[in-house]
Amino acid sequence: MRNNTIACALILALGLASCGYTFQGSGSVLPSDVREIAIRPVENETPLPGLGPRFAEKLRSRFERYGVVTVVDSAEEADAELIVKITAVDTRVRSVTSGTDIALEYDIFMTISAELRRRSGQLLYRNNRLITVDSYGGVSDVVVTSSAGFAQGGIGADTLGDLGSRQVSRGQEDQAIEQLMDESARMLYMDAVAEEF
Repeated sequence: MRNNTIACALILALGLASCGYTFQGSGSVLPSDVREIAIRPVENETPLPGLGPRFAEKLRSRFERYGVVTVVDSAEEADAELIVKITAVDTRVRSVTSGTDIALEYDIFMTISAELRRRSGQLLYRNNRLITVDSYGGVSDVVVTSSAGFAQGGIGADTLGDLGSRQVSRGQEDQAIEQLMDESARMLYMDAVAEEF
């Protein structure tokens, strides 16, 4: 029975491979000689402190996850260098209460620009406006306590009512920014490195 299971799994894997299917992130659009990249410290052009190092760590984690390229510490060791700037984090009111115009929900946008260049300076990839969007509740009444974002935070549903709207909004905004950085790192990797399938 066990041999049949192994044989079926092998046949399925070979079948998917022969049909052109690959696992997400397993291939590369980069030239074959670009195997090692360095990630330059991320520039943060926003007034929000600390985003650069946090985003650089998320990029490193994303690029290392698939093993298509190796992330090295210095540009001298690398075949190419990734240069990233966080150019904007903008918040817009999504919905308000009808009677008092209190903001219930916000949309938050993160814009980054990125280039991947060979050590010679040759441009391999550029996107000046990679934008990700998320939303969050501004008051405790609209925070979805069953959401994955809320579950990852440090506030319990039972203590949510004890917090003021400003505290709730700030906590939700911080979680949204974290999710935006995760999604931006994923999109950048998929756009700059991953092979389409």
